[in-house]
Amino acid sequence: MLQTFLLAAASTVLVQAKSTADPCTVATASTWVSSAAAHACEVNIPFDKERSLAVIDSNIKALPWYSLETWFEQSPNPKIPHNVNIGNLLAAVQKKTSTSGYASDWDFNIAVTDAWNREQDGHTLYSAACTEAFSYNLPFSIATLASSTSSLLANPTFIVNYDFPESGRDGLEDYYNSLKIDVRPYDGSTILAINGIPADLYLTELADASNIYDGLVGAYEGLSARYMRLMSRYSADTVSGAYTQEVGRFGQRAFYPGADSVQVELLTSKGLKSLTIPWSATFTAAGNTTASLISETCIDGASSSSRKKRDVDAKKLKRANAIPAHITRQKGVVRPDDQAPIRQQASPVSSSRASPGNYVKPNLTSFGHVTTLDLYQLAEHPAVGVAYFEQFEPSDGTDFDTYISGITSVLYDGINALKAAGVKHLIVDQSGNRGGYIYAGGVAMWSLFPKDLFPGFPAVFRDHNLTQAEAAAAAATQDQNSEYFYGFYRDLNYNLLINVSQFMVPSVPQTVNGVPDAYSHMFYDDFGLASEVTNFTEPPFADMDFVIVGNGICASTCSIFSSFLALKHNVKSAVFGGQPDASLFNTQFDGGVKGSEVTDFSSVLGELQLAGLDTNPAAPQPFPVNADLTLNFRNAIPIYNAADEKQDHILDYVWEQGTKHYQFTKEMYNKPQLVWEFVAEEFFGSH
Repeated sequence: MLQTFLLAAASTVLVQAKSTADPCTVATASTWVSSAAAHACEVNIPFDKERSLAVIDSNIKALPWYSLETWFEQSPNPKIPHNVNIGNLLAAVQKKTSTSGYASDWDFNIAVTDAWNREQDGHTLYSAACTEAFSYNLPFSIATLASSTSSLLANPTFIVNYDFPESGRDGLEDYYNSLKIDVRPYDGSTILAINGIPADLYLTELADASNIYDGLVGAYEGLSARYMRLMSRYSADTVSGAYTQEVGRFGQRAFYPGADSVQVELLTSKGLKSLTIPWSATFTAAGNTTASLISETCIDGASSSSRKKRDVDAKKLKRANAIPAHITRQKGVVRPDDQAPIRQQASPVSSSRASPGNYVKPNLTSFGHVTTLDLYQLAEHPAVGVAYFEQFEPSDGTDFDTYISGITSVLYDGINALKAAGVKHLIVDQSGNRGGYIYAGGVAMWSLFPKDLFPGFPAVFRDHNLTQAEAAAAAATQDQNSEYFYGFYRDLNYNLLINVSQFMVPSVPQTVNGVPDAYSHMFYDDFGLASEVTNFTEPPFADMDFVIVGNGICASTCSIFSSFLALKHNVKSAVFGGQPDASLFNTQFDGGVKGSEVTDFSSVLGELQLAGLDTNPAAPQPFPVNADLTLNFRNAIPIYNAADEKQDHILDYVWEQGTKHYQFTKEMYNKPQLVWEFVAEEFFGSH
């Protein structure tokens, strides 16, 4: 018999609803408040028509820098469905802005965010600071877990997340205790239904639709990767340099979740339980009234949308040929699941309160560490080593040259030490890797395969009147502040470009989905030569001695790195996680965000200013609010996969089939060490 246990004191959620107090004063008075209180503050910020028209106008004018616009109108690969006309979606927002308008500033910002979010390319997102003023949280996360690694059928599982290390949510349990809500007794229970819908169907649809009104952002083009982003999983917090366990996007949202509670049906050890659990929220911005929130968060910092100062000192790295300055700016990265303020507030959980099962740091001898890279030798399979690439960019303040030098030395010294200790095979774990500096991925690639001519795939910029003018202006002045300076790139034989005609002018015409859409000539980044990056002259291991471990979440630079290993060197892969019945579909080991490089709106404006084009009528203008827009602005070209030319024009549409697919178990989902030992046995046996 189904027992109902109501865990929401709904009548106490919004006492302030009857009050005349400023909703933002109420929402910021306590560390933790109800989601209804937080959202009441958000929607109390009035819609400003003039300001909003300026915002949407600049979003639309930024479209020419968005390299995937025409590609995503109709997908060339049915396994990777992108059928979105972003221009039409933004035009619809512009029309409503200029006519009936929006109920609040929040509604307008969410409409713009949602339009970009439909692209689901990971790099591309509009976000306004006052729309992300709160972090929305649940006291539980979900992990889809199987009874054994041999089973591809798994069950969504209720995971109490108070004790996740470095989660930075102090006081959350006390808040729920004040509501007389105790979820700890249900830890590990199977979730049968969510909001009255079978749990597996609910989660799959949530990942598939990736609707911003449910508090989600697409972030990965593959459905399986978006599904895994909902889940709790082992990861690393690159702010503190510590191993952690992600809360997962089901249990923590950067946007209002669209409802104030979640109803779950659980199968517990004592039978069936029905729980209704309210969302909570914590303020992560500035201001304690509606007026001060507008001035200190929504408007303050709007000048950050203007051109950023750029570091052009290329002498920092001590090597024969200094890295061009623009390399330090080239990134392929997405934001971590936890909002930056939450991560910055994170502190280690005391051992007296935390469950030992939630600690995920491997109990292995380290053979090298630098911020986002760890090297280990496995205890049960000593012939197997592990390189855990947590990310390709530090978030702890480590400067670029120190980070790159660290990766270079750790890989060379560590791998040689591993080999001296008897290691013959290497697991490359990229689970949850959010990307980072393209050059860092190149360093990793050259360290493992130093005989390759170049690190990664060739790329192209999208060409239009303004970018071509930017390239011409940079060429005329030899401006090394510009991303469009030809001198930063090499041709397909890896020779340095010597003039702009080898690069952007003239452009290369092509038609994408029936639309003329010119691109630059293909180029490689000038990363110097392998001998300038690593002391390896021979690959430390044979192709067959590598295996990639992942959960589908592999962003941009990670994808450029791992896709190259798979497509060029046939490196095998072990994919963990995904929808409950993984036998029903094929799974990529690399779920997406493969567009090559991300730029932000301030850089677009900076390029226009450098070229003297910032007053051009077609040029976007700085946002009048504190907001940013990130864009995929160049594409990677996968020359090593010629199986299907129609799907091979850009890396985004190459489907990289995983070698083997597994579900996580209750023993493994938060313990990378157990995953590595299992993979070692599966791929390399007991030797």
